[in-house]
Amino acid sequence: MESVSFLRVIKTGALNFWRNSWLSAAATMVMTITLVIFGLLFLLFGITNYSINTIKNTVDISVYFKVGLDEQQIFKIRDAVQADPRVKEVVYISQQQAFDEFKQRHQNDPLIVQSLNELTENPLSATLNVKTYHLEDYPAVAQSLQDPQYKDFISKVNFEDNRAVIDRLSRILKFIVTFGVGLIAVFCLIAALVVFNTIRLTIYNRKEEVEIMRLVGATNWYIRGPFLTESFLYALGATVLSALLFTPIFNQVLPKIAVYVNPQLTLFHQNLFNYWYLMGILLGLSLLLAAVSTLWAIRKYLKV
Repeated sequence: MESVSFLRVIKTGALNFWRNSWLSAAATMVMTITLVIFGLLFLLFGITNYSINTIKNTVDISVYFKVGLDEQQIFKIRDAVQADPRVKEVVYISQQQAFDEFKQRHQNDPLIVQSLNELTENPLSATLNVKTYHLEDYPAVAQSLQDPQYKDFISKVNFEDNRAVIDRLSRILKFIVTFGVGLIAVFCLIAALVVFNTIRLTIYNRKEEVEIMRLVGATNWYIRGPFLTESFLYALGATVLSALLFTPIFNQVLPKIAVYVNPQLTLFHQNLFNYWYLMGILLGLSLLLAAVSTLWAIRKYLKV
């Protein structure tokens, strides 16, 4: 009997959905717009955040030593920097290694190769590349390397160029999050109000039917169930439409973006960019909106 009642609740909700086709279409479309906006902002946030993290992994402090400085002195400074708890990694590049790498990078430029062959000594300096655990630690570590005790050994500490790029991207990410949260909140409210008013009209249209069911002893769940079913159909319809709209984005757009962000990135192996992962989130959001707005309408207008 319980299974029969459940099937009747589902059937009644589906009938209400088709009877109020225009209202159902309006509620479904508004919810679809909400889900699409949420999905696009979710992806935009993910791409921006991934880009920042990728750049963070390439950022370091470059410490250039004076040409001809004894290697033992460089190793002492390297060990002192490595001892800093904020420092994650220190990579030493000797004068000869720096020269060989420079020559390798410009091997196809005959003028530079000829100039290098005419040199009698190595003009490049030894370098330390310093990485910290956290981005906010870079300024303090860079400042410590400019201490007067190092002025006779270090010719330049380079960090500000990288810092400007990170700060710019961080501001963009903060704007996207702030603007996106506000936009999503507005459209979620609009979607909830549309579903609320649609269910309210359905309750009004079925007022006599509800009265009869109450008189013959129908349970509260049996009376309320069809309205929840109807709203869940809005959510499912909106999720299906969103899935269709996001399919070309995942198949055509995101792979091209990945080439610029990171050629080695396989989008479908990342949770943030996984199609079914995003569809699951959108389905959950749509069902939540439908349930909240429907229960709100039932509580306010359906006296059982």
